[in-house]
Amino acid sequence: MRRMPLSMRYLTQGEKENSRRLYECCFPEDSQKFVDYYYQEKCRDNEIAVIEACGNIVSMVHANPFTVSCCGTQAEVHYIVAVATDPEYRRRGYMRQLMQQVLRDCRNRGEVFSFLMPADPAYYEPLGYRYWNNQYVWEIPKEQELLLKGFCQNPEYQSDADPKALAQMADRILADQFDLYILRNASYYERIEKEQESEDGGVYVWYDEQKTPVGSVFYAKEDGFELREPILPDVRKQQIPDKDSLGKADLDKGNSDKDKLSVEERKDDSFYVTERKESVMMGRITDLPVFVQMLRSEKPYEEILQIRDDILPENNGIFRIYIDKTGGRAERAEACENARAMDIATFGQLMFDRLRIFVNELV
Repeated sequence: MRRMPLSMRYLTQGEKENSRRLYECCFPEDSQKFVDYYYQEKCRDNEIAVIEACGNIVSMVHANPFTVSCCGTQAEVHYIVAVATDPEYRRRGYMRQLMQQVLRDCRNRGEVFSFLMPADPAYYEPLGYRYWNNQYVWEIPKEQELLLKGFCQNPEYQSDADPKALAQMADRILADQFDLYILRNASYYERIEKEQESEDGGVYVWYDEQKTPVGSVFYAKEDGFELREPILPDVRKQQIPDKDSLGKADLDKGNSDKDKLSVEERKDDSFYVTERKESVMMGRITDLPVFVQMLRSEKPYEEILQIRDDILPENNGIFRIYIDKTGGRAERAEACENARAMDIATFGQLMFDRLRIFVNELV
């Protein structure tokens, strides 16, 4: 059977809507409202690499831009999402071709790594991705969730949040707790509020006496009430029942009593987040020397490594790695019989595991 001619390229801004057919085919679980939001908001500044057959998009990879903070240094990176191939064109290596091209382009732009949340890690491990073992998730305790549900659904407790103030609050809290996290800015919060609204949700904000934000949580109601990305200064390693919150949460069990909660009762509650490890994201280093420069370590680390990268040959070679509290260095070295050999995926996992990471599910 004769194969149809193929072409691989990036879509122009005006062509991005043409990929929607493939998106809806491969991700039927996403609602029409959410897909509308995604193509109106996220596709304004993302990149979509595609393979076409006879003018039709048969495979695609979306690369969505984010700014991260890594040990206090800002970097522009891309989150890989909406990786999809038309069912009739699968098992032909199209996804791998696209991913390799996207990785090369990330490297050429000076980006230090990319990351993704895999549907199946086996697809991405051959490309050099590995799970972040030191990734953390913050959650609102179950005993406080019912009470918070009442607040989120009661107009008395809702207010217009200033996106810039929310971003400043979040970055201040996260910088104190983590080495690697997504930087927030006003645009981040404006966009993510629209995302929650596409799922019948919004954002709930805690304020201090000066009306300055001190915490926030997103919520969605499309498929049942769900809390997302809570950010609060009080972080606890284990869930400790709050008797006061438990008592007030009982008021909300039947929904009919939630409107009885007063502002005074609301102020008396001490909300907090619990922390646990959960490896949901995979990362892949694209520029080894620059990535190492971003790292910091109170305890000095030094090792000579021989790195192999089958996709990005610029990362190949013998490197003397040194990291201390002032920064990191990856200096090329001559042949050394004591060099420890590893591929870029193993090296990436070794380095990422040195960091406390806070990166939630994104689009």
